[in-house]
This record gives sequence, structure tokens and C-alpha cells, in this order.
Amino acid sequence: MDEPPIPNPKDAGEGGITLTKCEATVSGTTIAQKLRGVKKKSTLLHPTQVDIPAGSITAILGTAESGKSCVDNNLECDGVVNLPGRSSYLPEETYLHRFYTPRTYIKHYDRLLSSDGTSSSSGFSNKMNDEDIERLLDSLRIDHDRRDTIVGDAFHRGLSLGERRRLELGLLVLSVPDTLFCENPVEGLDSATSLHIMEFLKGYCSNSSRKVIITLNRPSLFVWNLIDNVILLSRGHVVYEGSRGEMEAFFAHHKMPTPARFSPLEHYLAVVNNFRRPAVSVDWEVAFRKWQQERKKDTSENGALSSDIEACFQTSIPNVVIPNMEPVYTNTTNNGTKRCLTSCNCCSHKFPELLRRYLLQMLMNPGILQIRLVMYTILSLFLGALFFNLEKDYEDRQSIDSHAALLFYSSSFYIFMVCATLPFLSIDLQIRNKEVLNGFYHPITHHFAVALCTIPACLILSLVISVIQVNMVGLQNGTHLFLILTLALWCADALAILVSLCAPHFVIGIVVCAGICGFFMALEGFMLVPSKFPAWLRWTYPVPFHTYVFRSLMFNEFNGDLLGSKVLLSYEIEDTSIGHDVLVLFCYGLVRTPSSKTVFIVPKQIVSSRRSLLHSV
Repeated sequence: MDEPPIPNPKDAGEGGITLTKCEATVSGTTIAQKLRGVKKKSTLLHPTQVDIPAGSITAILGTAESGKSCVDNNLECDGVVNLPGRSSYLPEETYLHRFYTPRTYIKHYDRLLSSDGTSSSSGFSNKMNDEDIERLLDSLRIDHDRRDTIVGDAFHRGLSLGERRRLELGLLVLSVPDTLFCENPVEGLDSATSLHIMEFLKGYCSNSSRKVIITLNRPSLFVWNLIDNVILLSRGHVVYEGSRGEMEAFFAHHKMPTPARFSPLEHYLAVVNNFRRPAVSVDWEVAFRKWQQERKKDTSENGALSSDIEACFQTSIPNVVIPNMEPVYTNTTNNGTKRCLTSCNCCSHKFPELLRRYLLQMLMNPGILQIRLVMYTILSLFLGALFFNLEKDYEDRQSIDSHAALLFYSSSFYIFMVCATLPFLSIDLQIRNKEVLNGFYHPITHHFAVALCTIPACLILSLVISVIQVNMVGLQNGTHLFLILTLALWCADALAILVSLCAPHFVIGIVVCAGICGFFMALEGFMLVPSKFPAWLRWTYPVPFHTYVFRSLMFNEFNGDLLGSKVLLSYEIEDTSIGHDVLVLFCYGLVRTPSSKTVFIVPKQIVSSRRSLLHSV
């Protein structure tokens, strides 16, 4: 049987995607191969070329492992993307900040995208007024009595899943993308909500040059009826590409029409995967290529199924208009295509808006400040009662050990408690990745906004700890104690953010963060002085930031008289400089590695190896 020809990337027309390779690196299947770290290449999508018509919804359909996600995930791909203009991506999971309402969320994104009237500094001009916001919410079918309801989370009930999904979609189109990628936008939603989302997408792309590309698993007949074009995949091969209305003619041509009262899509998937008729073996990719060449259309069958659906249920397509937010175009590219200024070009107005967001999150999200404040207060009061009016007798070893133990606890467990923030940081990371991927701001802007917004929480927590311990226990120099604890908590937040960037799940992040804190606690010089470390481990003493916190607290408490100097000498920290250690802690606090993900969709982009077809990493 004839093999499909390998597409030439140079033949890609405007509004198309050409793949010459799409592979993933997977681990070996046997235990021995996994232990040896054996990797192998797995072809997920065979060479293909597809067209994405303008002003329409194109659905990528197929069973599990058919290759649907190859088009919108980072895989090892070679090919050409020819989708002019700005592109945006809607992930399958919905991640939103809990404290916004639909109205305030749109206003927040509007401020984030707009440039206060100066179109030269951003990709968008002017701001939306209240009437524009209400019109957009009407298009999203969000009821009036729900528009001032918070998104909600595990602590507070808010919008439903369908309302959150529609709100997230509405926020995404504020940037007016020319190509909108949606991964399973109706997954897990009821029929009515799924229909509302599809009607909104239909209204967004209708009567314009915009393109909407979606992946679907099992759409209802109403959703199916709103799809314009279909790319049907089976085992990594494109077995159909073209108008949805012509699919029935294609399968009827091969003696496989859709039975009466049967879902067309389920029938097509069953046929191309041969699980309804295992004895029938048809190379549907080759069959489709031949059918395209012959173009034998049976017009009597075209659209028969969809017309029956339309007769039973009339859809209502909203007129999706986003006034005053049309993209601002600058000079044209070499091939004559207009280049859109992305919102990454200017960060000056985005930083204050992100700062406002995370200050609001600090106040509204219980896991960021409130729960920690209650726990730190209870722990500090308990320690204050336990060590109440602790006698400061440097000739009494028990008194010295009690002071050192309290300072060790303050430099260790208060830092360890930052693990509780990882579930909330994980959600925020998903939101950040989505917004950076869609070009709302540069990750370095987010990096500094978060770093600055964690300071007020650290100041509040440190103030509570310092006031209680100084007044109940009698620790020395409360000002220095407050400063050192503030920097310690700031470094702890930096560690949690860094771990959340590396850990694939917040549960793993909690384990990793707790493990790192455990190592750092053992190395900070309380359990064992540096000179007693094994020779091959002595280099680890200055690595943990716990070291600088502990020795600064000890120096702050015991420095000032001869007996106190002997205590510092016994811990080998007699040469400590609080100013030096504070500077080191400040530098540690800045280590919150921002992701380098940025969106760069350009016309006729040649996608090199290890780059996504939709965005570069």
C-alpha cells in the first residue's frame, strides 16, 4: 500500500502547520532498563501538514494516545508554524486567583494588558469601561447575580467550575489573539456549559480572520454541530482533515456511514481505530489521501446529521466584541505580515499591577499569611511560657544550652513552617506559567513583584515572634532579632518558591522542601560545630542560609561581655559579623529563579528541534 509522502516545510501555506518529526523521549519498559536510565525515542505524530482556516473552529479529535497533544505541548518537533499574529493558549486545567470576582478579574487583566492610554508601550490601547465589561460577561453567559461572587477555593465557596472556565476564557481573549489554542475546553462540564463555551468561541472567531483550535475527547452533538473543521487522528496519523460537513461523505464513500441515532464522532473514532470491526483493516490515512484526489462527494449525505441537530435545537452565537483593546501593529515583517507588539515589551506599568495583585493575595489567601500568623503566634506564646524569664547566667551551662536551643528553634522550625505555603504556591505557579506563556508579562517582572510582596508578610510574622520572645523570654536586642528573623523568613519564602518551580506536584514539593530544611538544620552548627564535621563535609557549613541566621542570633544574644564571648568561641562563631550575614541573607532571598518561558509566535517560524510548535521555551 502507498505510503503518505513526507511534507516539505517550505510548502506550508499561510494558516497551516507542517510537522516533519514529532517524538518524545520515554524511559525503558523493563525494570533493568529503568535502573540503567535507558531512554528511547517514541514517535507520537507522523509527518503531516494541516491547514487552519480563518474565521472558524478547528477541532483536533482522536482517542487517547492518538497524538492530539503533540500540537500544543513541548515535544521534540521539527516543522513550520505559519500562523500570523498573536497566539494564546488555554490549558485544560483551570487556575484562577480565588479572591477576584468576574468583574474585578477582568478589570485586573485589563490594567495588566493596557498601557494607560499610551499605545506605544504595550500591544494594546486604552482601557475597557464598565459597559464593555458587562458586554463581555453577557457573551460569557455569566449571570448578573454571579458577577460579584469570588472565584473561591477550598476555604470559600465561589463560582462553579463552568463559570470559572468561562471566566478564564474571557480573560484570555482580552489580549485579542489571532490564533486561540484550547486544550479540552469543555472537559468535565455539563452539556449546557459546554455549549455556552463553544458558542462563545464561535462568536469570537466568526466574521474575522481569527482562528480557534481546540482538542476534544467526547463532545456532545450540540458541540459537534458548532465545529467547522476537523483534524481526525489515529495512532499518530492524520486520517481526515477538512470540513466537518464532508466527513460523512468520506466515510459513506468507504461503505461506513453513521448508523441512525448514533453519535457521528464516536462512529468515526470507532471506524478509524477498527475496534468496532476488528476483522476490517483499512489504512485510513491512505484512503483519505486517495479520496481527496478523487473528490467523489455525495452531496445528498453532506450535512444531513448536522441539519437534524439544528432542527431540534437552535444555537445562539454571541457577538464577541472587545472594544478599545484591538492589537496595536507596528512595522511589517519581511514577508509583508504585520507584527503585533506583545505585552512583554513594557514592564513599567505591569509591575505595579502585579504588586497590587500579590499584596491582595497576601491579605485574602489564608494559606499565605493568616494560617501562618496563627500558628507562629501560638508557637511563640508556648515558647515564651516554656522559657519564661529565662535566666541569663553564662556560667551555668544549662542556661547557655537553653538559650542556644531556643535560638536554634527560631532559626529552624519557623523556617520549616514555610512548607505549608507550597500548595498555594503551586497554584500560583500554574497561573504564572499560563500568563507568561500568553505574553501578559515577562517572568522577571513577576519574579520581582512576588519577591517584594513577600516582605510585608515576613515583617508581620517576625514582629509577632520578636515581641513575644523579647518580652516573655528576655532575649537581647529586639531590633536586631526582628531584622534577622525577617530575613530568615524571607529566605524561607524564596526556598519555597524555588522548590515549587522544580517540583512537579506540591506534595513532592513539601517533601523536598522539608528534606532541604532537614539537611540545613543539621549543618548550621548547633548540633555539631564546624571543626567536628568530617573533613569531606566541612565545605557544607557555609552553604545553608540557616547557618547565617543561627550564628547571627547567637552573636546578637551573647556578644558584649567576656563570658558571652566564651560561649561564641565554643560554637566557633566568635568572628561573626551581623552586617555580613545580613547581606548574605538578603542575597539568598533574591534567589527565586524566574522561569524563562516567553511567547514568540512569528509568521513562518521554522521550529527547530526541542521547540514547541506553539511557543518557544
